[in-house]
Amino acid sequence: MQKSNQRLDTFISEITSGEAAPIPPGEKDAEDRIWSGATAEINEATYSFYAKGNAGAPKMMQDHWFIYSNEKVVDQPGIVFWQNGDQYFARRLDQDQWEKFIKAAKIIKKFW
Repeated sequence: MQKSNQRLDTFISEITSGEAAPIPPGEKDAEDRIWSGATAEINEATYSFYAKGNAGAPKMMQDHWFIYSNEKVVDQPGIVFWQNGDQYFARRLDQDQWEKFIKAAKIIKKFW
């Protein structure tokens, strides 16, 4: 678990606010919505799949959110997953958002 900081908390709060695309009826695979860049509601099974490292270990974890990236280098955008009550969400960050995240999280290494 990473130590929290105000700048990072503010960034995460901003990036996880707003409307999310709901889970479409009958959806079996949320991958396209997760990687789209839009905030997507996902089911608990999908959230747990990524949180438990089944697609690769999360790069950073806090109490209610974590960062996943399948990239080996830190400068390539990843996905923020978060939980709000009994709802789960994911959003792939664009390059600008990712750079803000890297600065807020004070990540200085080049490789995960």
